[in-house]
Amino acid sequence: MTAVLGAVEPTGLARPTVSLETARRLTALTAGFPLQPVGPGSIPLSGGIPAPDVLPVAELAESFATVLTDPAAATVSLPYARPEGVAELRAWLADREGVADPDRIQVTDGALHAISLIMQAVLDPGDLVLVESPTFPLALRLLQYHGARWEPVPVDAHGLDVDELERRLRAGVRPRMLYLIPDFQNPTAVTLSAQRRTRLVELAERYGFVVLADNPYQELTFGGNPLPGLDVGSDRVVRANTFSKTLGPGLRTGWLVLPRWLREPVTVVRANTDQFTSLVTQRAIADLVTRPGRFEQIVQRARVAYARRAATLRAALLAETDGALAVPDVDGGIFLWARITRPGLDADQVLERALLEGTNFQPGRHFDAASSDGSGPAYRRHLRLGFSAVAEDDLVEAARRLGRAVRAQ
Repeated sequence: MTAVLGAVEPTGLARPTVSLETARRLTALTAGFPLQPVGPGSIPLSGGIPAPDVLPVAELAESFATVLTDPAAATVSLPYARPEGVAELRAWLADREGVADPDRIQVTDGALHAISLIMQAVLDPGDLVLVESPTFPLALRLLQYHGARWEPVPVDAHGLDVDELERRLRAGVRPRMLYLIPDFQNPTAVTLSAQRRTRLVELAERYGFVVLADNPYQELTFGGNPLPGLDVGSDRVVRANTFSKTLGPGLRTGWLVLPRWLREPVTVVRANTDQFTSLVTQRAIADLVTRPGRFEQIVQRARVAYARRAATLRAALLAETDGALAVPDVDGGIFLWARITRPGLDADQVLERALLEGTNFQPGRHFDAASSDGSGPAYRRHLRLGFSAVAEDDLVEAARRLGRAVRAQ
């Protein structure tokens, strides 16, 4: 065989690599929630998931059957779809959200996808975002992914400390965005007061930042109606929500309420990435929620069950931990946020023993917005306990196990 003059022979197989940008992001990202080992007979309290026994399995089966068994309905449920979402579902969501124009509704693949779409449309690398502390860790992971910086603003019994926020703004802090969970916040279960909601929107308009209100727990109030959402009459307010906590996370369907100036940018981002949410799923959900009273019945079923479970776990914890835990009462959501009161004890010590006893929880440090990897000093004496997907008898037994874990320290 004749050699080709000037040809360079390969010296070995090059190892495949990801892009430099992906490598940078992978280096920056940290796990949102370390998985806790769960053995046979364990009763986990670490999750934030809806209860299988209150999810509307029969109702969803009926609606999916309606969409797929009628040939005409099935034909329009299987093609490609527009990125904004189907008209029937957007009209129902607009009415529920109190906006007159359904074009302000963008259907998404759940709330986390909704949050990501807003970050892609609004943030540049290096932009500053203010966040609650403690907060939902996966939102911080998204900020890392998009190259944003963030600073924590404390949360108290009435939600985000708006006085502290205003002090920082007056001192010269200029965020591009503020992210918060206004109702039954994760992890604290507190709700932003009506007065603070009004002040927050006023500050956003005065200082020119976007408020991204992530509200997956809004419907899960234990008494009365939820507070009105942040005012979407302001062009600084974006609401994100999801059916994950009411109809089921496997549907991967959520939505955004957008100011008019964000409609086109978000639509373009959506059209050029994942394009649209499952059309079959959208049409099935639209069929379900537009049946008179059906969604309200489903939500009320969850509210009653979660209220009982929250009260059961709280009472059992207070009885079993001999005063070592302070457990505030909650009026909605799916979490308790307990604080260790016994000197010299922290959540990691309790968790180590609790795993041996056959239960678990999320240590508070995982929600520290001042520490991207949960290694900071804040909230080390706090426990986030998820009660929604655990039967009442099991919640009592889990509290006994936690009590033994506390007493063993």
